[in-house]
Amino acid sequence: MKSREIFSVIILAMGLIAAILPGRKNDSIQLNERELLQEMLLETNYISVDELAQLLISGDPSVQLIDVRPISEFKDPLPRAINIPIDSIFSENYAYMFDQNIMKNIIYGLDDETATQVWMITKQLGYANNYLLKGGLQAWKKDILDPQYPKQTASQDEFDLYQKRMAARQFFTGAQTLPKATFTPIAPIQGKKKKKVQGGCS
Repeated sequence: MKSREIFSVIILAMGLIAAILPGRKNDSIQLNERELLQEMLLETNYISVDELAQLLISGDPSVQLIDVRPISEFKDPLPRAINIPIDSIFSENYAYMFDQNIMKNIIYGLDDETATQVWMITKQLGYANNYLLKGGLQAWKKDILDPQYPKQTASQDEFDLYQKRMAARQFFTGAQTLPKATFTPIAPIQGKKKKKVQGGCS
């Protein structure tokens, strides 16, 4: 997200905190906008779609995916995800899930905005083990379910990543993998040798 978008999300999250948790200000951490921004920029608070794919493929039992989209939009969720809409996150049925030390909560929405607001509220309250899925469901569909073949000029690392994503795609969809991508460095173009002129004046 761009700086302006991040700031907007922070303002929205602060408003939600005030609206949803008016009576809990004394027993919560209460980070200010700058502290929230610093926390948000830490890469350790994010899980990439590639990391998530490996966690799910390995069957890690500590992973809990939380989809914060509205109930009406809860379609094609990630494997094992539960739906907790943003307006229900601190209801009696769900509040305990965000404040615990056993599961690793990975919060996601269609993109980053709504999930980031939820994550900021958990951070504001000092809850641990809550992370953001970077790019949300859109990034998952784009990079894991429909990875694009690298350009011929791509590096070996990009081809290796493509292979991993194709394997993950097959695991989650059952789709057949495409032929193995091979990295072949492009050889420099060699100039043509000039032909010698045959014959001449006698």
